[in-house]
Amino acid sequence: MNYQLVIQFEDEAGEALEKIEALEDQLIDVLDGVAEVDGHEIGSGTANIIIHTSSPKKVWEKVEPVVEKAAEDDLVAIAAAYRPFDAEDYTVLWPADFEGDFELA
Repeated sequence: MNYQLVIQFEDEAGEALEKIEALEDQLIDVLDGVAEVDGHEIGSGTANIIIHTSSPKKVWEKVEPVVEKAAEDDLVAIAAAYRPFDAEDYTVLWPADFEGDFELA
């Protein structure tokens, strides 16, 4: 697994921890054996779920429906982006109209 895939969510109120942890559990089930959910980071108005994978685009296609369903519980995704472990810059996978630079807060 040579890529880090990050799914970033809105968390202006700083109240997303329980929802992020529940979503992590769902993603672990969906990705069983395909990729490794490495954990989460929360702060600066965002929450991130971090996944280690060899195929970030395929993993995103697999988890996108689960992430979209999380919006029903007010866990709104901002972006999904990946980078090789030996790089600093992220490539945004979703949304297609993302503008600016993707950064971990």
